[in-house]
Amino acid sequence: MIEGNPYKVLVKKCRKRFKADAVGTAPLETVNLKTGEVRSATQLVGTQKIYDTTDFVKLFEPGILVGMSSGAVAVFSYLMSRLQFGGYFVFNYNECLEYTGYTSRQAVYRGLMELARMDVVRPKERGEWWVNPNIVYRGQRDEFETIRV
Repeated sequence: MIEGNPYKVLVKKCRKRFKADAVGTAPLETVNLKTGEVRSATQLVGTQKIYDTTDFVKLFEPGILVGMSSGAVAVFSYLMSRLQFGGYFVFNYNECLEYTGYTSRQAVYRGLMELARMDVVRPKERGEWWVNPNIVYRGQRDEFETIRV
């Protein structure tokens, strides 16, 4: 859990894994063609999972957008574009006005407050907001997430 985050989320790092399985139970003799040495060993077949390490933003509950006003959807779209690792975003009224196309700060404020009422965001510090990771999360593809701990 990120220090100070009011939402509970557990993120575990996964590593590349190699899984080896024995083929048959009897030892297999192998010959080194250069030296002629004969060895007895068990034959193994292995698989390796490779994880894509590119960044992503995952929306866990896309149905939440259905109940939002158009102002909240516009502000939500803005926050998705500004979402940082660790589950927060820095809110800038002027950038949000430009991003959404609104001319009134009041329209942006109403959208942000609607997101707060729906528990999509919570205030962190001045100009920063936590984002509920059970709804939207930014991470890397090599992370494994367990939500709602």
